[in-house]
Order: sequence, then C-alpha cells, then structure tokens
Amino acid sequence: MTRIRSTDASRINDQRGSGGGFQLPGMSGVGLPMGGGVLGIIVLLAALFLPKLLGAAAGGSQGASGSTNTPAACETELEQIVCGVTNDVQLYWSEALPQYFNTPYQDTSTVWFGPGTVATGCGQASSDTGPFYCPADNLVYIDLEFMQQLEEMLVGTATDLAEQYILAHEYGHHVQNLLGTNAQVQQAQQQDPDRANQYSVAMELQADCFAGAWVGARDVLENEAELQEAIAAAEGVGDDRIQQQTQGRVDPESWTHGSAEQRRTWFLQGYNTQDPRQCDTFAEITG
Repeated sequence: MTRIRSTDASRINDQRGSGGGFQLPGMSGVGLPMGGGVLGIIVLLAALFLPKLLGAAAGGSQGASGSTNTPAACETELEQIVCGVTNDVQLYWSEALPQYFNTPYQDTSTVWFGPGTVATGCGQASSDTGPFYCPADNLVYIDLEFMQQLEEMLVGTATDLAEQYILAHEYGHHVQNLLGTNAQVQQAQQQDPDRANQYSVAMELQADCFAGAWVGARDVLENEAELQEAIAAAEGVGDDRIQQQTQGRVDPESWTHGSAEQRRTWFLQGYNTQDPRQCDTFAEITG
C-alpha cells in the first residue's frame, strides 16, 4: 500500500471553477473557527508568496453564476493520491474509532476548489487558506494546485507522502470533531484565553499523531526513505520553519500548530504505537 491511489471519486465533491472570485490574503471572511490544518490559515505566508505563485491574478476564479460543478474524476496523479487517501483513511477510522474510542465514525467528503474562494459551513474561504477542515459542515477543503505549491515552498518538494500526510491530518480534525474534542477546546480557549494558542497547538499535534497512526496501521510506507519523506512533510509545516522562512525570526508565543520537532515527534508517536489513544497532546495543559 505504498502508493495509496484510487480512481474512486465517490467521496470527492469537485467545486473547482465555481468559486466567488479571488480575495486578498487575510480577507477570506471565515465566520466560524476552522478545524485547523496542516498549513493552517497562513496569512503572512500567503501575503508574501501568493502574488508570485498565482501571478498576482486578482481576478481569480469566475463567479458561481458563470460556471457549473462538474462530476469529480480521479484522473491525474495528484487527484488519484487525494482520492486514495480520502477513501483509505476513512476506512481506517470506520474501524479504529469504534475500537479505540467506542464512537461511530461518520463518513464525509473532500471538497476540491479553486482557484479563488469557496463557500463553506464556516464561511467564505480562499485558496490561500491552504488545506483545511470545517467542523461546521464536516468537510475537508483543498485547492490541489495551491497545496502542491505550498508543499514545494515549505517542504522543498511535492511528494505522495507529503500529500497523504496532509489529507490524513485533516481527517484527524474530523475525528476530533466526532469525539467532541474540537468543542471542548473552543470552550477551554474561551475560559482560558491566555493559553488559547497552547490548546490550538495541542489540537494540531493530535491531528499529526492521528495521521501517523493511520500511516503505521495501514502500512502506507514501504521503506525508511518513505518514512523520512513523511517526517519531512511534518517538519516542513512547523510554525518555527514557517516563521523563519517568512519573517526571518521565530516567535514561539505566537505558534498555533507546533514546532517542526513537535510535529515530527507526535507523527512518530502515532506511527510507532499505531494506537490513537496514545495521542494525548493535551496532557501537559490539562494535567
């Protein structure tokens, strides 16, 4: 199962080309908290690099009135990777969630969108958001082209393993939503705003750990080199790496996703134990 690819698009909702026009970075208008993401809402990163990546195309996608959704088809290599992970990671959680947490799994979909914006249960979001999960509608959203461009910037290359890790991380947020973790964290952040970022980091690291548990349990990797690819993907989206690249300095107090070392550590925790119950990233905060 080294290359989990599929032509089964039954869990894909293709909304590419049906967005409401491109918005400037930081102006996505998201009304409710997103479920985080591997890349998160990297406003600063997008502000620095988006004009170069997208050719400063302020026009973005055409409006919804000028386009229609087309049936999803897992045709390209990247599409087949995303389709494969979307299907396989949910097969894993349909077994693991009842087994480890006595909670039924709720199947959901990956939405392809872009370039431009997409309407979500959490409000309007744009491509510069990066891959994300919306807890209000239980959907994972990805602009495939922009995801690869961000991978190349932050990880150094776009690989199967990086894309598999990103998708598995987002579905980790879906699991958190089903377990009620997302709601508990939001409540804790409201009650203890001084530690809001710590709770956000713990959420992201747990999603990393859940992704690692899937990789280990489903035997996704074939050799040590592929494990290193997955680790590089986790490290590449650490807050310290992103801040150093975009700001030239590191500010741990502002982290919302965790450092490269933390993300590597928790991914490996899930991978080595293959037990999502061992992904208690909140222990240091609540204990």
